[in-house]
Amino acid sequence: MNSNNDTVQVAKSLKDMPSATTDYSIRINDLIDSMSLLEQKITNETEIIKEHYRKASFAMKETQNYFLNGIQDGQPVKSYLLTCKGIEVLGEEVISIDMFIDNVLRFANEPSKQIQVLKELAMHLQKVSQMISESMTT
Repeated sequence: MNSNNDTVQVAKSLKDMPSATTDYSIRINDLIDSMSLLEQKITNETEIIKEHYRKASFAMKETQNYFLNGIQDGQPVKSYLLTCKGIEVLGEEVISIDMFIDNVLRFANEPSKQIQVLKELAMHLQKVSQMISESMTT
């Protein structure tokens, strides 16, 4: 008797399946759209932060540099300095700010990590701006 009731429940469930599948598809497509929107927002914020870093670099004196502590664009970990020339690594060529930030975000490789990297870059940028402002008053 219990088996018969289970069979009826399964049959009803299967009958409703096309509707449930459609609902799942709609919700999954909403997630895909949300992820695309998030990725676009990350791209937009990345372009804004690149612009601010370029301006900060341009405003720096030859003798100034800022250590981008905790920021990495790959393995092994290197020390990156923001200077008036761009991003410098001891013993290597100067890296353009745009290329450096693109590499850092590519290394982060997922939206939640990329957002964290953007947050860290923004905190560094605030300190760089403060350093530049202080040097202008002295």
